[in-house]
Amino acid sequence: MFLLDDILLAPVSGFKFILGQIQKMADQELNDDTVIKEQLIELQMRLELDEISDAEYQEREAELFARLRALKTRQLELLHQAHTADSSSFVIEMGGDEESGFWHPGEKE
Repeated sequence: MFLLDDILLAPVSGFKFILGQIQKMADQELNDDTVIKEQLIELQMRLELDEISDAEYQEREAELFARLRALKTRQLELLHQAHTADSSSFVIEMGGDEESGFWHPGEKE
């Protein structure tokens, strides 16, 4: 019965896997600043080769820097959410009391 279910659900599972990979790649591209930095380098090269005008360069550069700032802000917000006081704190509990005392190495129980 489980084998039949696996066979029948294989296309659905495969489709979910593909969608998951696409989402992972999109998230990686959205959160990776190397793509934007490469675009800035390419833009600089196009300006130096006179393929674009100074006005086009400045306009496109402003857009890329705005995207880079937005990415850095998003990364800082995610970092801040991950390191809140609640998630970063820990509690150390120590056992023993005066009646039972503490166990010391070399003592028998």
